Amino acid sequence: MMAFNPKEFLEWFQQAGGWYNEEYLGLKPFPGMGYGATALQDIPEDVPLFHIPDSLILSPYTSELSKYLTAEEWERVDRGWNKIILVMIRESGRGDESPWSGYLSNMPTEFDTPMMWNDEERKELIGTDIEDRIGKEDAEKEYKENLLPIIQAHPELFPPSSPHHTLDSFHIQGSRILSRSFTVPASRFNASPKPADGGDDESDFSDDEDEEGEETVVMIPFADMLNAAYQRDNANLFTDEKTKEKGGQWDKRGFTMKSTKPIGKDEQIYNTYASPPNSELLRKYGHVDVLSIPTEQVELLSEEEIGDWPFGNPGDEILIDGKVIIESIEAVLGKKRGDEEKWQAKVSKRVDWWLEEGLDDMFPLTLSPGFDDEFIAFIRLLLYDSEWLRAKKKGKLPTTTIDKDVASVIVHAVQIRLSKYTGDLKSDLEVIKSISADHIPRPTTSTALLEQSNADDVKKVDPSALRRCYAAVVRLGEKRILQVALRNAEKYLPQKRKAEDGST
Repeated sequence: MMAFNPKEFLEWFQQAGGWYNEEYLGLKPFPGMGYGATALQDIPEDVPLFHIPDSLILSPYTSELSKYLTAEEWERVDRGWNKIILVMIRESGRGDESPWSGYLSNMPTEFDTPMMWNDEERKELIGTDIEDRIGKEDAEKEYKENLLPIIQAHPELFPPSSPHHTLDSFHIQGSRILSRSFTVPASRFNASPKPADGGDDESDFSDDEDEEGEETVVMIPFADMLNAAYQRDNANLFTDEKTKEKGGQWDKRGFTMKSTKPIGKDEQIYNTYASPPNSELLRKYGHVDVLSIPTEQVELLSEEEIGDWPFGNPGDEILIDGKVIIESIEAVLGKKRGDEEKWQAKVSKRVDWWLEEGLDDMFPLTLSPGFDDEFIAFIRLLLYDSEWLRAKKKGKLPTTTIDKDVASVIVHAVQIRLSKYTGDLKSDLEVIKSISADHIPRPTTSTALLEQSNADDVKKVDPSALRRCYAAVVRLGEKRILQVALRNAEKYLPQKRKAEDGST
């Protein structure tokens, strides 16, 4: 594996037309997070840190690969990430001939994301929100059925002797996209039916890997160097900034990373969208955040749930699938549902209405004393005919009142989720505590402190043991949320019902 070479990368970036603020910005390794950006001195708010012209964005529209494929072949890979993966495979194989050579040669080739775990390690994620979102088998099917035939049909583009066209390389490129990609409007490359406006206003912009509507997934050199961590964002990427800065006389269309708050010397520079839970951090980046849990969250937990370890990610959440809610409603209603065929038709009609209203059927639970309004509204929509008739007639969501039937549905849904995990809270805590705290990544403010710590020890930890620890951190965070949700719902149940459920 070739180690990241900051000097080589920065030289390529400047020669290729990019600009970065040498006065303020440096690149350093961070244990458990790879390389990231650091402040060389105090950075005021609203300072440009680097600028990437559109010509440096790696995408299906900036690469020339499509010119060498037939329309049918290009159409064949027009799904998911196939186009950008094929482009990255092609450009990687070109070596120094590629305009992105200094970028691709310095991208990681090893990942700790669950996609790269073995079967035994992935079993540690059973029951978590990550379990069904790894998609390794589906990804390999895409490669074999859609990408490989094109690769084999064009040896002039993809030489059979190249190591960049294998299944392993496909997984590496996919992991790079998962952890480092951005989405931008396809119209930016004149690739959309909607013409590009060429204006100076900011565009909608995110690092979400899901491609929707007229957006396209792209790789933006340098922007993907900044790490993400819970509530640590202090920089953001802005579209088409025209400001000419000292040393950065850009006038081309592109993206500019700017500080969004003052950043102290030696602090890491983060570009974080929202506050990702540990399940997302592990799935996309291969690490977790472990911080002190705020007092108001700790107070919601029992002694058993804390287990002398009041740490985790305050932004943790767990998603309850609408299908689990339907299953729970069926269990609560029992024979009251009536004819099974009519019941299924009733549910289908109501769920369709919900989705047509632009609402999601995945509902987040967090470490909090209440429930999301849409979560309650969805339950009531399916549970009560009167709520459905009111919603259909007036176009308004059901009320968010929690009664004993709604509470019973929540309890049943939570119990379904809890039943899916292997092991209990105690076993999770034992796994976590078996690894020295120094080895579990904690977002550290100062890079100077990192250099004083024994960071080399992180490399000596058995990777498989660390993966088991990360999975246990995710499981523990989710189980804590579910246990709190269970108690919150049980407050609305009659005392007799609680006893029947075995609750106290």
